Amino acid sequence: MAINVSLTLTKNAIGAKLLGDEFEFTLYDHLGGKVDDARNNASGIVTFDLSFEDAGEYSYTLEETDSPNGWIRDSKIYPVEIEILDGPTGLIASVSYPDGHPGFVNTLEADPCSLIVFPELSFNEAGVFEYVLKEISPSGGGWTTDPAEYRVIVTVSDDGHGNLIATIEYPDGYPSFTNTYTLHPVKVVISAIKIAIGKELPCGMFEFGLFHQDGTLIATAFNGETPQEDEEESDV
Repeated sequence: MAINVSLTLTKNAIGAKLLGDEFEFTLYDHLGGKVDDARNNASGIVTFDLSFEDAGEYSYTLEETDSPNGWIRDSKIYPVEIEILDGPTGLIASVSYPDGHPGFVNTLEADPCSLIVFPELSFNEAGVFEYVLKEISPSGGGWTTDPAEYRVIVTVSDDGHGNLIATIEYPDGYPSFTNTYTLHPVKVVISAIKIAIGKELPCGMFEFGLFHQDGTLIATAFNGETPQEDEEESDV
C-alpha cells in the first residue's frame, strides 16, 4: 500500500507582505530531473505532495525557480532525504533536511536605507509567539517619529517528521513607518539706502517695493520707518 509524504518549505519576504502565488519552487530528484513545481500561499508555506509504493532511500533538492520582478531571488538549494521503511502495518516515512528545514528569503528591491531587518530569531518548540514592532527613536533634529505599532505573530509548528516550521503574520498590515522632516523658518532683513540731493530728506516720504522675481509684490517700506516686529510675514 502506498504512503503519502508532504514536504514543506517556508517563504519569508522582506519589504512587502506576501499575497500568495508570487514565488515558484521546484523539487528535483537525485538525477536533476524535475519532480514537481509549487507556489507559496499567503502565509509563506509551500507544500509538495509525494507518494511512495516501495521501501527505500530517496534524495531530492529544493530550490526557488521563479520570482516576480522587483524581488531578489534566493539562490539557496536545500537537499531532502526521505527514507521509506516497511512497518508492521505498512510503509513508514522519515523526512530529513541535512542543511536545515528549507526556508527561502526574498528581499524587495528598494532603497536599502528604507529596509528594517531584525536579527534571526530561533525557536526550539512549537507554539504561537506574539510581538509588537514600533519605532523607538525619539523625535528631534527636524524629524518627527512615527507612533504606529504593529503586531507580529510567529506560528511555529511540527511538520510531522520532527522538523519545526515557522510562519509570520502581520495582523495590522505590513509594518510601514513614515517619518516627517520639518524645516524651521529663517528670517532675513533686506535693506537699502535713500539719498537726497538739494534738500533735507523727510522721513516717510518715499515708498519702496520688494518684488518676487515673477513680479509679485512681497512687501513695502518707507524711508526712515522701522517695520513693526509683530507685522505679519509675507510668503516668499
